Amino acid sequence: MLALRPWTSDDVPALVRACSDPLTARYTSVPVPYTPQDARQFVEAGRSRTTLPLAVVDAEDPARMLGACGLHAVDRARGRAEIGYWTAPWARRRAVATRALRLLSGWALAPAPDGLGLARLELYVEPDNELSQRVAGAAGFVRGDLVRGGIVLRGRRHDVLRYSRSATRG
Repeated sequence: MLALRPWTSDDVPALVRACSDPLTARYTSVPVPYTPQDARQFVEAGRSRTTLPLAVVDAEDPARMLGACGLHAVDRARGRAEIGYWTAPWARRRAVATRALRLLSGWALAPAPDGLGLARLELYVEPDNELSQRVAGAAGFVRGDLVRGGIVLRGRRHDVLRYSRSATRG
């Protein structure tokens, strides 16, 4: 079992280890190299009106960080948000990202007061990131169009595939 919880300062060492991984750095916007200061700034930034960054943890040992899953660009007036995820190297190949994505998207799309009440979630995956595409599909997201130059990572534009999940699709 896994759980989602807010990031804490105790997560800094695990964040540095996970975000220093070449695969994590390749497909995310984490700074390279990733330092303890970067991790502290990330943890301190925390939640805002438009972001909800969460640690993915072992439900039986909440101190054991397995990855990240969070909402970004939350627009409650329009009923939409973006969702992102990554898995720590030591937790890969165990469906951590799929389970976390299902958990957070289910809550975000559920009607209030039990959920956030959003109508649509989107996520973006680079075309060569086949594992992340499988995660998105397994979590109920539907592949959409190719967005040319859709994201900027470390000053360079990358094409991305847009995936979406709506409250009506489950």
